[in-house]
Amino acid sequence: MKTLKLALAALAVTLFASLPAHADAPVEIPGATTVDADGVIALFDQHPDLIVLDNRKEKDFSAGHIEGAERLVDTDVNADTLAAVLPSKDAPVLMYCNGLKCGRAANAVQSALGLGYSKVYYYAKGMEEWNAKGLPVAKD
Repeated sequence: MKTLKLALAALAVTLFASLPAHADAPVEIPGATTVDADGVIALFDQHPDLIVLDNRKEKDFSAGHIEGAERLVDTDVNADTLAAVLPSKDAPVLMYCNGLKCGRAANAVQSALGLGYSKVYYYAKGMEEWNAKGLPVAKD
């Protein structure tokens, strides 16, 4: 019995070691335009009709978000929810989350692109960079 337990433990360690490590979100997503904090600020000037979608959970959004952002968590991004906030598939939309370790914006961007949205901006570094730069946040 002791040999069986040791063999199972060794198998579990081997299987666990072979699993891929959690990967960060991609910095760039084909079809989307990646922007940094300065790029986000420029987008507000370039696109007065820019829709900003915060793809984080409610508690993160309430703790502080980019002013004017609407919260649409990545798991709720679909044809109906995007149509409710975007006037057309070529409307400019910026999506962000907590940053590269979060990955919610990457998921949301990929969903929007898959649904045919064409002016998708991806703030990959998200609130991690925004806060590090001391840029203003809105709180609910």
